[in-house]
Amino acid sequence: MTLLLAFGLPTLVILAYVIGGREWLKRRPWAASFFAKIEPVEITLWRKSETILWARFQQVLGVVLTLLMGIGTLDLSPLFPLLPEQYKWLPSLLPLIISAAGKVEEWNRTHTTKPVELVEVPDKAPPAVAAALQQAEATKQNAVIAVAVDAAERQVSGETLPNDR
Repeated sequence: MTLLLAFGLPTLVILAYVIGGREWLKRRPWAASFFAKIEPVEITLWRKSETILWARFQQVLGVVLTLLMGIGTLDLSPLFPLLPEQYKWLPSLLPLIISAAGKVEEWNRTHTTKPVELVEVPDKAPPAVAAALQQAEATKQNAVIAVAVDAAERQVSGETLPNDR
């Protein structure tokens, strides 16, 4: 039961934060000081992306479960009766599966950052839609370049923003 609380409570808190808690808190005036303090941490650890936060939490959870199984604190053998004989090996791979799912999710976030509305357009879109998609892609690339150039200029000049401390 203690182990369930140790993993379940942080999972629920992070899940609530990721699903909508962060946006809800950002709209509250009393939470402004919290976000002023936590924003540098968010940028450093998960790039202010709720998806990356969730993905990295999954990866850490998988590693912790692996360590607990390795030292004998966590026993997944109660799951064995629930599985058919040919799948008895599955519980021992559960932490690896959780970590791999987190890594895949983080990779997807960093490599596919288009809004769903742009992704769901069919390959054979009307010319006006295809032109709009190309413009959106070019705008995204220009924004990424502008941010990278700004960061490089600040690094060269030694200038820091309030959140760079």
